[in-house]
Amino acid sequence: MKFALVMLAFMAAASAKIEIPNFGRGELYKDIQDFLDLIPVERLLEITLEYYAGDAEFQNLVRYLQSEKFKELVQEVENLSEIEELMNYIHDAGIDIYKIVNMMNEALGLPPLTPPSRFIRKRISGGIRGYVDDILAVLPRQQLQDLYDEKLKTSKAFADFIAQLESENFQQIVNKVYNHPTVQELLVHARNAGIDLIAIKDLLEILWGIKIPTY
Repeated sequence: MKFALVMLAFMAAASAKIEIPNFGRGELYKDIQDFLDLIPVERLLEITLEYYAGDAEFQNLVRYLQSEKFKELVQEVENLSEIEELMNYIHDAGIDIYKIVNMMNEALGLPPLTPPSRFIRKRISGGIRGYVDDILAVLPRQQLQDLYDEKLKTSKAFADFIAQLESENFQQIVNKVYNHPTVQELLVHARNAGIDLIAIKDLLEILWGIKIPTY
């Protein structure tokens, strides 16, 4: 119930736009904001609420994300030196990543991180795979791709950010998090709960090019 109320609050507050937190320096947040401006926020939230209201697999995922085990995982991941380094990179590029992460931490009942000093019912497909497909179906994928290509050519800040995501260093971070015993334990619980982990893996790769090892 708490999740549904939070999503409704977001829907009321977000209107038709997501605004990424920034603190007035660097150009990367402007580049990312251009992408967010293309996202049909209200439609995504409607789909999410519909899945939460009537899809058992999605409800299992929500319960999983609210579990103590997941909270422990979040804290362990946040404490990794590689994650701190990556967050500081994004922070220094002008995006208030700590504010974004702390919003999640607050929702989970976790302590905040300190930055460096410097609905209407719709027809749904069902399941996590269906949720991913339904979300992808409403995204303006060609516009996002065109903007992505343009930003790579015209924005050094964005190109550097993508280079970081595609770097071997970032892949090592992904691999390290994936191979962490707590993550592996959570993946086992997720599989046992019938959650389609491959769908989540595919979504991360489609949206961000993040290559998760095979489950």
